[in-house]
Amino acid sequence: MYCYCYCHYYLGKSVWFDAGAGYPIAGEIVDLTRTRISIKSLLNGKIFVFSTDDTNRVVSRIPLPPEGVNDMITMSDLSEASILWNIKVRYDHRQFYTYIGSILVAVNPYYMYHDMYSTDYVRKYENILVLHTLPAHIFATASTVHSKMLSDKINQCVVISGESGGGKTQSTKLIMNYLAAVNPGKYKLITEQILEASPLLESFGNAKTVRNDNSSRFGKYIEIYYSQKSIVGAKLSDFLLEKSRIVTHSNDERNYHVFYELLEGFDTEEKRKYGLTTPEKYFYLNQGASMAISSKSDAHDFQSLLTAMKILNFTKNEQETIFKILAAILHLGNIYFSRSVDDPGHDLIQISSKTEIEWCSHLLALNDQGLLQKLTHKVTEARDERLLSPFNLEQALDSRDAIAKALYSTLFSWLVARINQIVRVNNNVDNSIAILDIFGFENFSTNSFEQLCINYANEALQFHFNRHVFKLEQEEYAKEKLAWKKIDFADNTDCLDLIGKKPNGILQILDDESNFPKVN
Repeated sequence: MYCYCYCHYYLGKSVWFDAGAGYPIAGEIVDLTRTRISIKSLLNGKIFVFSTDDTNRVVSRIPLPPEGVNDMITMSDLSEASILWNIKVRYDHRQFYTYIGSILVAVNPYYMYHDMYSTDYVRKYENILVLHTLPAHIFATASTVHSKMLSDKINQCVVISGESGGGKTQSTKLIMNYLAAVNPGKYKLITEQILEASPLLESFGNAKTVRNDNSSRFGKYIEIYYSQKSIVGAKLSDFLLEKSRIVTHSNDERNYHVFYELLEGFDTEEKRKYGLTTPEKYFYLNQGASMAISSKSDAHDFQSLLTAMKILNFTKNEQETIFKILAAILHLGNIYFSRSVDDPGHDLIQISSKTEIEWCSHLLALNDQGLLQKLTHKVTEARDERLLSPFNLEQALDSRDAIAKALYSTLFSWLVARINQIVRVNNNVDNSIAILDIFGFENFSTNSFEQLCINYANEALQFHFNRHVFKLEQEEYAKEKLAWKKIDFADNTDCLDLIGKKPNGILQILDDESNFPKVN
């Protein structure tokens, strides 16, 4: 904070003050003497008193309009405190969207205001060419992108980023719903199929975390193709599926939604068919002690999943194969091992859950003995012979979990490929609108390799943002010798180099180390 002499202040003056909360608070001066200044917080109405020795804790504030500012690029004070306060003021007036130039800032109210996304709102924002002619809204961004694609004949892209629980997945769906609503073409089925891909992938790629009941645990890049102003197809790319969640998750979290939806949606006969019971009976599901989500009906969502599969033309045989793989993963997680020691003192591993082995073999159409061998022995090919080395207990558990992760990640990749097969483009394409939905920075009590990859991807995205919004713009101003005030921004190039630059970046070192026969 900057230092100010109290002679600059008067009763009723707007200020920022430091109450020790870790961030500036907006307030107004309500009393002023030679030795102290009293400030009323606009956050909670409390009175805070500062002595004249604390001049560095009170700073002048430029007051905002009662309803806040729609586009913060027009604010004369662009400090962090002012930006955050403006977003709060607008939030209090049920304005959850705010512009920073062409960037839309969205605050998740954790409640669906259906009237804000109705057909009337679609018509209100349709065909906008200039963002700021109407109040900030996700439909305004979607409309501008759509209009620019049609008028300029240039491919467009919307990048959605933010912290976990910020509403990125919902924002993606809202943009796609808008594009579907204004689509005038005759390809209504392909548009519906593109929309139904979202709930299907949510079931398989989303999970409850500590911060978000419906957290996307993978990134996706959706390209929507147009021909003669109509949607004619799409392509979906996925990346960074959180594989570790398949076998373990923290307290108060869940595995992927689809497992719970399956167990709640199946009737008694279907459960018997796949050897299934209730979620708390499965090791891969009960580690977080969080079986149900108050805001979500797993049984209802399972019906939505079946509807999506039907619209996307999944055959009965394909659906049954999917359910078999999911059930096999649950049975696989319940396989446990017993350990004994032979005369030389070597560990001997035996599987003590024969029923689970039989169910896994049956559902995956495998030989019992082949699966047992895969779980308990390492197979090494040496010329014309196969050498079997017994696992210890830790290796056996790792082998079990690795098979489960491989099954699920392969199934997920197949689902994406199958969706792309259904919504692929069958005619010429003029232009496209792409949407990047990537998870935000994550910092949990226990972080894993997934968090490193997720945060590295976000650092790269931040670099892209900095480069295009700050660096290139300022270089262009300097090149054209325009009068401008330099804006300092945090350059994260060093962070990116530390993690990913060859030959000494962390990821490269991990790669090199992993190639050695006996890694640390």
